[in-house]
Amino acid sequence: MKKKGSAYYEIIIKTMVFITLIATAISFFGVFTTYLNLNYAARRVTRAIEISGQVSTGTYTLFNEMKANTNIGPGATMNVSATYFNAAQRKIQLRDTFTVTLRSSYRINVFTPTNGPPVGFDIPLVVRLTGMSEKFWK
Repeated sequence: MKKKGSAYYEIIIKTMVFITLIATAISFFGVFTTYLNLNYAARRVTRAIEISGQVSTGTYTLFNEMKANTNIGPGATMNVSATYFNAAQRKIQLRDTFTVTLRSSYRINVFTPTNGPPVGFDIPLVVRLTGMSEKFWK
């Protein structure tokens, strides 16, 4: 027993599923672009430390510029762990390694109620890069 018009319902359901999948893919695309920008910022900061051989105010200025000019988020943080040759000036001796860690999060809003804040979840993003100082300190 075949019902007429059942093919129309099938096409409508398949179209709705397809549109939902496309919308989900687009919303998750932002996570990947934010992660790539965070990775780029970490590479720039790591290279700046490698060349200068120290973690200075210029390093933090560069990170704040990267934070302002990319979409890594205003809450992004930077941490540098190293064995310093001169801890007061945060100098890293030649060929000593250090690690730059950048953290941020990406918010995906599931829905927005009429009289309240958006409901969603945060995806934490962490990038760790290791560099080596190219500066010799006497």
